[in-house]
Amino acid sequence: MAKVALSRREQNKAEKRGRIIAAARALFAHKGFEATTTQQIAEAAEVAAGTLFLYARSKDDLLILVFREEMIELVERAYRLARREPALIEQLVTYFETFVAHHERDLPLARALMRQLAHVAGADERSEVNELMTNVLGRLSLIIESAKGRSQARFETPLTPAARAVFGVYYFNLLSLLNGYINREQFDRDLRGQLELVLRGL
Repeated sequence: MAKVALSRREQNKAEKRGRIIAAARALFAHKGFEATTTQQIAEAAEVAAGTLFLYARSKDDLLILVFREEMIELVERAYRLARREPALIEQLVTYFETFVAHHERDLPLARALMRQLAHVAGADERSEVNELMTNVLGRLSLIIESAKGRSQARFETPLTPAARAVFGVYYFNLLSLLNGYINREQFDRDLRGQLELVLRGL
C-alpha cells in the first residue's frame, strides 16, 4: 500500500518534533537530566520555548519521548540477539540484559526515567508508553510462541500473560539494580534464577 504524503504543515511538525527529541537526548547525555532545562533544549532545537511545550508539557514528558525513540530501536536489537539463542531461558536473559546494558550507560538518566514512568499523568504520554510496552511485550510473546514449537513452553500457555509475567521479573530486578539494592552480578543471577522459576511453574 502506498504511503500517504504528509502535508507541508505535517512535515514541519514532524521535523520540529525530531529536532526537539534529538536536542533533549544530546543534552541529557552531556549535561545530565537534572541539570538540563527546557530553555536549553528549545535553544538547541532552534524552536521557541512555547513551541517546545506543544510537543511535551514538561522536561519529564520529554524524557519519555526520548526513551520511546531509543527503545523502538533497542527492542528490535534485543529481539534479534535473543533469537540467536537456542533455549528459551537464554533468549529471555539475552533480551532483558540488552535493555540493562543500555540503561547502564547513563544510570542517573535511567533512574529519572523510572521515576517518571511510575507517574505518567498526561494522556499523550500514557499513549506513548502504552505503544512502547505493546512492542516490548509483543516481541516477548513471539519469543515464547517460538519456544512452544520447540516444546520449551506449554502449548496452552497464553502468550500475553506469559510475556507480562517474565517482564515483571525483569522490571522488579531492574528497579533493584537502579536503586542500589543489588549490583549487576546479583542482577544477572537473580534474573536468571527467577525466570527459571517462572518457566518451571510453581
